[in-house]
Amino acid sequence: MSVTLKDLAKASGVSIGTVSRALNDKDEVSAKTSERIRQLAQELGYIPNRAGRALSSQKSISYVGIVLPSINSPFFDDIKKGINQALREFKDLGIDVILKEQEGWSAETQLQSLSELEEMGCKFFVLCSVDSKLIRDKIAELTEKGFPVILLNNDLPNSNRLCFVGPDYRKSGRVAAAIVDKCHPNINIKVLIVVGAKSHLGHKCRMEGFLEEIKSRRDNYEIVDIIEGNDQDIITQQVTMQAFLTHPEVNVVYMATGSGVSGLGAAIIADSKHKRFVVACDEIYSTRELVKNNIIDFVICQSTETQGYQVIKKMHDYINKIGSTPRDYIVDTLIKVKSHFD
Repeated sequence: MSVTLKDLAKASGVSIGTVSRALNDKDEVSAKTSERIRQLAQELGYIPNRAGRALSSQKSISYVGIVLPSINSPFFDDIKKGINQALREFKDLGIDVILKEQEGWSAETQLQSLSELEEMGCKFFVLCSVDSKLIRDKIAELTEKGFPVILLNNDLPNSNRLCFVGPDYRKSGRVAAAIVDKCHPNINIKVLIVVGAKSHLGHKCRMEGFLEEIKSRRDNYEIVDIIEGNDQDIITQQVTMQAFLTHPEVNVVYMATGSGVSGLGAAIIADSKHKRFVVACDEIYSTRELVKNNIIDFVICQSTETQGYQVIKKMHDYINKIGSTPRDYIVDTLIKVKSHFD
């Protein structure tokens, strides 16, 4: 098994960034520390990636920091699979990737992660975040320093990001509304919308797309309530059950987020005396099981593994100056029903 920069950092008791700078003869590291790290690298059999060293000197990029709100969120499992697949394919990329994971969408926590990654020497960043002035200002700051930022899964339009890889959320919402309309041509519909966080631009765009499309198609509808589950199963279950108690007339549920879907399913099962038509988003294990058991009727998917793969490919092409400035990569919007999972 080959020795990595991470192994050297652990053995020498310094950060990965310090190891990388020492091995690349950077002035920021003292001569004594550099000599100790180089000696240790020789003893452990560390073999430098010459292609990577060439790229690093070319673009001043040692390795990449990725920040994901992926703790207790199965939605991101396939995104991480795509990232790992691309890293294996582009094994001569010449950089190390450091992943910082957090629970939830706190902008302050993400800022802390970005600062920590920058201190470790990261000069390229991949970020999945909420639309916050704090985050926008940080992206502008990093870009001003010459550290490109790619946004993954959730865009911040008109920010200083390099490009975006992810879905067309507004289109996803329009598709959901079209499904609801086609499946209920002759009845009044009472809709409950469930989002993870109203500050999440993707969830907001899905909701807006849904409202635009349903309004353009019919008059006999009512949006009974819009509730937030914070992308957590327990909170989603609690707020949905409360909404069902307050509004028993609800006959359509649109869940504009993938995380928290188990909580939605639990609330629907608990109130099974009312039959409700349910459209959800994002294919994860819980969603598939709920569709298979006729609790969710349709799920609108967004090719998560492709997103993870493409964000690394975009990074690879940019570092290697393949093509022009990277363009956004928008994944397909896919509709799945029970027969897809049987």
